[in-house]
Amino acid sequence: MKVLLLGLTGNVGSRLLPSLLAHNHSVVAFVRSPSKIPSEIKSKLAALVVGSATDSNAIRTAILEHECDAVVNAAGVAAMTGFTAQGEFTAIFEAVVKVCSEAGKERGVPIRCWFMSGFGILDGPKKGCLLSDFIPLFPSHKRNYALIKSIPPSTLAWSLFCAMEMPPKHPSPQFPPSPDSPADNLIAKADSPPNWNEKWKKVPLIGNYLNIMTQMQGYVAGLERCADFIAGDLEKGMGSEWVGRRVGVVERSKVI
Repeated sequence: MKVLLLGLTGNVGSRLLPSLLAHNHSVVAFVRSPSKIPSEIKSKLAALVVGSATDSNAIRTAILEHECDAVVNAAGVAAMTGFTAQGEFTAIFEAVVKVCSEAGKERGVPIRCWFMSGFGILDGPKKGCLLSDFIPLFPSHKRNYALIKSIPPSTLAWSLFCAMEMPPKHPSPQFPPSPDSPADNLIAKADSPPNWNEKWKKVPLIGNYLNIMTQMQGYVAGLERCADFIAGDLEKGMGSEWVGRRVGVVERSKVI
């Protein structure tokens, strides 16, 4: 696939590039500050587009002019609470969703998209509730989820990557990716945390909170493995089992 990657200069995006290349994708990078990209990285790109990730017109032009089949949005950082500066995370998400939906409608074929999201929008221990309904952190993820659910699947084939913590194994991106970080070492599940234990759920009044608080910090997934997971999934195209789903992950070594 030809993939438009937003957020190349960030912690997540910089690890996605080597994984995308290793899975034989062609990468068009969309960045605000090209001066941050070393020349040896630029040489690995199919194209480099300069613009703001909140500019839907610029993103649309990049998708159509470079004939991108997929988009991976790793741009922006979500604020932990609603009481601090929110930055551009939600605006970027909205711009990418809008333009990808429009491009898919124009082409008559949905754009395959991966968005970095949050653990809190996975299903919680109580039916009809999300984890963030109990632990209301990173509220922008919940708003973003509500937005993307409203988009017709005929125009946008989306997936939300919902990791709790993604520590990098290596201090800098590895080209090619290190063989010690394959996605095979992850357990993934659609819409809810994989291998979730309901041990404390029946405790009166506080059971659901205990259930979440005693487990959520254990949901660690190495950043390079997560990048490999996304890049590998894009090889499946529209046949991916993760289209239209929130994807929870955890390292196999963390499963008891």
